Amino acid sequence: MKLGRGDENLLNAFYNLGRRLGKSFVTDPVFLEKLQQLNDRRPDLTGNAWFNVRKGATAAKRGADAGKRRRQGQPVSKIRAPQQVSAPSPKALPALEKTDLPLAQPTALHPRDLRALNPQPVWQLLIDETGTAFGLEAGGLSADDRTLGRFVGLLLPAEQQGLAPLPVGWHAVDQGIDEIDRVVQGILDAPVGVIGITVQQLPQAPGERWAFGVIRLIDLVLRLMPLDELTRLEVLIEQRGRVFKGGTQWPAVAEQARLRLAEGYPERAQQVELTIRTITKQDSPYNGYVDALAFIASGSSEHSRACLAASGLSGTCLLGGDAEFLGRMLEWMDRGRTLEGIDWTALLATPESEQPGSLVATLLERLGTAAARDTSLWRRYLDHLSGHLDSRNLNLPLLGRQVIWLDRWKPVDQALPQPMRLLWLTAQLARANHLGQTEQPWIEEMRALADQLFREDAKLVCRAELNLAVTATNQFDFEQAGQALKRWNPTTVEAPGGLRGLMQKLLGMQPPPVGTQADPAATAGLRYWGQLRSSLGQHAAFLGDLDAAVRYFDEALACFDQLSDPEMARKEKGQTNTYRAIALMDDPAQDETKVRQAVETVIGALPQALDRLAGSVSNHDKYAHHLALRWLVHRPDATLAEQYLARREDWDTAEGHPWPLIQLYRGLLLYPQDAEAARELALDGAGVAFADDSGPVVRLIGACCRTIAAGWGEPWEQAASVLNQLDQSLPLAVPRINRLRHAQHTPMEPLALLRFVLPFNFR
Repeated sequence: MKLGRGDENLLNAFYNLGRRLGKSFVTDPVFLEKLQQLNDRRPDLTGNAWFNVRKGATAAKRGADAGKRRRQGQPVSKIRAPQQVSAPSPKALPALEKTDLPLAQPTALHPRDLRALNPQPVWQLLIDETGTAFGLEAGGLSADDRTLGRFVGLLLPAEQQGLAPLPVGWHAVDQGIDEIDRVVQGILDAPVGVIGITVQQLPQAPGERWAFGVIRLIDLVLRLMPLDELTRLEVLIEQRGRVFKGGTQWPAVAEQARLRLAEGYPERAQQVELTIRTITKQDSPYNGYVDALAFIASGSSEHSRACLAASGLSGTCLLGGDAEFLGRMLEWMDRGRTLEGIDWTALLATPESEQPGSLVATLLERLGTAAARDTSLWRRYLDHLSGHLDSRNLNLPLLGRQVIWLDRWKPVDQALPQPMRLLWLTAQLARANHLGQTEQPWIEEMRALADQLFREDAKLVCRAELNLAVTATNQFDFEQAGQALKRWNPTTVEAPGGLRGLMQKLLGMQPPPVGTQADPAATAGLRYWGQLRSSLGQHAAFLGDLDAAVRYFDEALACFDQLSDPEMARKEKGQTNTYRAIALMDDPAQDETKVRQAVETVIGALPQALDRLAGSVSNHDKYAHHLALRWLVHRPDATLAEQYLARREDWDTAEGHPWPLIQLYRGLLLYPQDAEAARELALDGAGVAFADDSGPVVRLIGACCRTIAAGWGEPWEQAASVLNQLDQSLPLAVPRINRLRHAQHTPMEPLALLRFVLPFNFR
């Protein structure tokens, strides 16, 4: 039965009821009343309502179980990723032109990567999809949006070795987290292959692109699955509505796929027989396995995201990047062709380029093996990097990947030029800052190189010193953070001394002449000058000078307004506007109207923005979400707070910063109504912050969450050991940490505690 938008809204209300009421919905008077009203108006939808409320209750149970695991210090998903394996070396293909690329050495791959499987005479490929956005609207979604169309394939040997049949009609959406873990673990432990792409990896075209995705997935399987003799591949596609269900289209699709394979891999095409047909949900006892893969790939809940992360499938088997481009690069390199600089750069720009075992990473390793043996090839990419460095459109994260690759694969007779060395160090420091790491042994070398290269490449030096300032901030050394950017204030250059001067002498460097007057705005350029003013504003805010902070932020925004690239201007202004809104809301002299306007500049118009953010776990929204809740807690608005709390059944959480603060602020909003639920949210925030990969600052945020939960009635037995570790990691924050110790036996008002321990945007 086809449902209209109004019908979907009616049924979504029952799903939300299930999320809110859990399994108790069966006897709840609100549910029974709404069900009776629906039965009176639309008796044809009563069955759908029961299905939706059960689905919502099951989702609530999954969320509650995931939270319970996290609060108990357990992983949210208990699956275990298998150990990487070595892939066989590929056979050489007939070269289209001169072959100068050596064959790849065995590479560590995820065991469920198609390239890691052993050949079989017969394979069966099950394909399923998840998400709702398969048209052009998908282009505007973030990669982690749960509505984004995704395609997942499960490649099985004919005997389905290692996988037990599942009950007919098994669906992940109806299961608890233990059962989903069990089924996904079964896939990881069996000799099967997994592959997936998203609709964003397909060519742009009007209309729905579901068929595009299925065809592209089949093309990739034909190129990646192992062969050593005549092999038959049977593709089973779950029936999708009234589209593509006939028996006449798919044989033609199969022949077109074989034609494309023969054009690129003629020998491989001669070894493949291909059939494609559609099935219903009940036609294969293994369909539930690919349904489970699609479910976790969607990232629609905390458990599905944790399960996906623990599996190691993302990026290795579930691919990123342009699928057609990756296939073309694979074919070229299989034929021994090296890549031009622009294609090398495109590979490095792919999100999975730094993920060991991914298709992109293995292609870059093959290319690196060749470059390490061929100085002229290595210098081809070095020259391309130099061109990127000299261009107006600098992409510093990408520059970092380029220079790290060049450093890794440089021939024994080559060395990185000094600007590249500084860029390499900057990239390493940026990664350390992202993880919140505070101690790096080569910081003094960075400072010495920055002095030497200031005249040669001021923008590169500017980027390096911005990262040095972040490092100082992460150490709670806010004075040093400002000093790191001292040269970018129009003051006279002083003679370097101490360790910095010694490093310059050891490296044979000449610092700028004493007395030189800087022209920072001209040398940095508008973009970096704006970033500098924004960084100085952060340092002022950390030190409590909010008036100066806002002035710096306004100067930064004026710079960004003059940028010629609107998209770059939008991104830069978004971050600085967030800092500006925080500084304004922390200043008691600022009136509520001005603060609200600053917040709306970032998050969008209120109250609509709260409805959107309440259920979002997108990386694109998380900092806006934090800002909105920070404002509701620090500048209370009872009406808007109630509107956000009314969306409680849609709340979800994710890993990493600032989710600990989002959970804590939700708890602070909820505490007057439901103290027990508020305490659970504070515990959730602490659990997220204490993840193994969290840096000291995030762990300090977690200590605040846990201390507040203790004040709300949940004693913290591990407080002494955790706070002692923080003393070692953040010695300049010891007075703040001592306040947390004091609060273990003398609870403080939560906001007063946060204001003392966590300055500015750390809270």
